[in-house]
Amino acid sequence: MPAPLVIGFELSNDDVYAVAGYCAAEMAIDQANAAGNLPVEVKLEVIVNGKNRDVARAAASAFVEREDAIAVLGPTNSAMAVISQDIYADAGILQLSSEASSPLLTNKGYTHFFRTVANDEVQGRALGQAAVKHIGAKRIAILNEDSAWGEPISQIFSDEITRLGVPPVLHYGYGEKERKLQYDDLLDAVVTADADLVYFAVYWNQSHIITHLLRDRGVQAIFLGSDALKPYAFLEVPSLDPEPPYHSLAGIDLMQKPSARPFLVDFAEHFPKMLDAPQYAPEAYDCANIILECIRRAPVLTRPAVLKEMQTFGPYSGALGDISFTPEGDLTDPDIGLYRCKDGHRIFVDLVKNLV
Repeated sequence: MPAPLVIGFELSNDDVYAVAGYCAAEMAIDQANAAGNLPVEVKLEVIVNGKNRDVARAAASAFVEREDAIAVLGPTNSAMAVISQDIYADAGILQLSSEASSPLLTNKGYTHFFRTVANDEVQGRALGQAAVKHIGAKRIAILNEDSAWGEPISQIFSDEITRLGVPPVLHYGYGEKERKLQYDDLLDAVVTADADLVYFAVYWNQSHIITHLLRDRGVQAIFLGSDALKPYAFLEVPSLDPEPPYHSLAGIDLMQKPSARPFLVDFAEHFPKMLDAPQYAPEAYDCANIILECIRRAPVLTRPAVLKEMQTFGPYSGALGDISFTPEGDLTDPDIGLYRCKDGHRIFVDLVKNLV
């Protein structure tokens, strides 16, 4: 049998079993190796980017120089994915991400990159439609961080609500002060805007701080953001929210998707502690299985052959249901779910397309 091949999973650190997506990918690879239906043993290894541009590019370069490297999973956020994407493209290595959603990743003409999470072009528009058509907001403030995720999705959201006749009363893009947790200017701007809805294109850890500070300043607006199935309802400010906040989800909900139930059973058996935060685990599971299927189909075990199988890949049935990709590498017609958060619980409302 040929020497084992390696799929790399780019993550911020080597604490791999704290990442649901890594656990799911490992499970898929272990299942395939155990089934004996691969032409070669496949291993999963972490590529540590350290949340640092130089570290990420060095790690990606080192990985693609390996003769046994056949494909890449991740990264799990858009900012780091943008940093290393060109290295994987130049190496002609197949890359699938289960979480990186920025439009920047599929609008550059790269032919090696695919993802099983919705493009933020889709999620941003869905959030805008939910804000105006479902929630009924009339005065919308937008807060975004200056990242490859926050800036594009906030602009997409802004464009959509403007198209719907409700231009934002505030669009605050933050920078160095806010990264240092200095929020006075942001808070003053939101208070002055007198919004009835605040949309957050800000990662969960800082959003959680900002929402509490806004409530402390007397802001009564409804909060709207993404990442509905994070470990806790991070936009919620218990006892101070006039209405429960809303979150969207660009992935699937394991509890709502029938096609994900077999995966959920296996995942619960192998990684029971991950069930508190399983978001994007089925997406990573399908990413890994799609790579494995490309390895099975490839006439020779080379990067070009495996990548070609992906580029000509037809519909695939997995935990997400029926999967197909656009020529750019995006999911075809993905769903965006809407949730409300109350008392620490995420309550599924419906798919946005059914609400608007």
